[in-house]
Amino acid sequence: MGNTHSNLPVYYNADPTNTAHLHSLSKFVDLANQSIGGTVLKASNERFGSAKNLVKTRAAVSKAERKTADNVDAWVTRRHNPETDWAIIRLGSMGTIAGFDIDTTGLDGDQAYKISIQACLASEDAEADDEGNLGVEWDELLPEVEVNADSHHLLALWTETQSAYNYVRLTLHPDGGVSRFRVFGTVALAAAVEGETDLALINNGARVVSASNEKLGAKENLILPGRSLKSQPETQGWKTARSHTTGHSEWAVVRLGEPGFLTRIEVDTHLYDGDQPVAVAVQACYTHAESPEQDTECFWYQLVPRMEVNGNELHTFQVSLNDVPFSHIKLIVHPDGGISRVRAYGQRVTEIEEEVAREEAEAAAEAEVAAEAGLDADTPAEGASTPAEPAAEDEDSAAAESVAFVVIEKTEGEAEEAVEEQQQEEVKQVIPKAPATPSPRKKSRAKHQSLAAEESSVDQFSSKAGELIE
Repeated sequence: MGNTHSNLPVYYNADPTNTAHLHSLSKFVDLANQSIGGTVLKASNERFGSAKNLVKTRAAVSKAERKTADNVDAWVTRRHNPETDWAIIRLGSMGTIAGFDIDTTGLDGDQAYKISIQACLASEDAEADDEGNLGVEWDELLPEVEVNADSHHLLALWTETQSAYNYVRLTLHPDGGVSRFRVFGTVALAAAVEGETDLALINNGARVVSASNEKLGAKENLILPGRSLKSQPETQGWKTARSHTTGHSEWAVVRLGEPGFLTRIEVDTHLYDGDQPVAVAVQACYTHAESPEQDTECFWYQLVPRMEVNGNELHTFQVSLNDVPFSHIKLIVHPDGGISRVRAYGQRVTEIEEEVAREEAEAAAEAEVAAEAGLDADTPAEGASTPAEPAAEDEDSAAAESVAFVVIEKTEGEAEEAVEEQQQEEVKQVIPKAPATPSPRKKSRAKHQSLAAEESSVDQFSSKAGELIE
């Protein structure tokens, strides 16, 4: 148990008995699965079975289920290979890798003797040569390991890779067959795309962390790309068992790829006609925990109230609470049934932070340019219209005398009314207009500006009030 360069182990068997329902790799995504875009780029030999079988979503057919001995649901190469055979898989999403499942179900005597695994990061349009190279260096993730017939080999790396990869090479020593090849890992988020994006998509880092029931359809199907297909019933959707209890409901919780401000929710019942729920509802919360169940203070907001849904139809719900960031959504079905896909469109929180940072940087740059020109940041450019200069002291004095003379000539009631109107007019000139409510996505910068304006307004008002009193 180790590689050729160190005495330290690099992997361990996450399920030695082949019976565990949950294990250390259960929380990771199968990056090589065809349901999220995994494909076989090239294989050295496919004499007795196509390498495309490696990335199929459907479980491998057992030996007892085969109709004929030649109906092999696996990648199987020719015999007596003097070197090695290999297959290169382009992962559905680039990501860090935590472990593998080398599945030899249905192969008894035709399985590979040993396997090893390498990975690399290369361009999406890379082409493999006849030696199994892509023009970049391969990193060895798993040394040569013996495999058994008709069994799973869940081999977890002691430490998830720090580097992200988009290609994996499965090498057979010297030849033989493998039924399925799973590459478990964490999706590496691509550069943020400006505007609305599906934060609940598996390729954007989302993951279904829990579900109340998945008797007839896996919860992970909810966040797969594209609409469900009749030709792939194993990825059709999330489907619960039937319930005959009044007021019953089932639920599934999705951790978004990144926290974000949600704008709309889509619930798709494609290919479920008669199997769909009577109604659905959607809630959302924000927490740093992997699952909201681990956070006792996590509060669920109602994004979509209970709404009836039809079979084989895409339902779109607009989110009015789009100024609060969320990290998880909960899809609730009443009382039970199947949902093929759920989408949560919105804008990533990181995009909002970057937008505020850009605005602050632009403001700082403008201030720097003004400083170099010898102007204050708030001083208007030369030639621009400027407010009238305040009157000279002697003019103020003359105006005051004139006002006083007019007041003396009026009755006492009229004098008081005139003075009150004059004071109100003066106060209106120094009290600023109430600022517009800042967007919750730009509160950081708006808050500082509002505080500065408030302090300035208070100083001006105090000074002017003092003059009026005198």
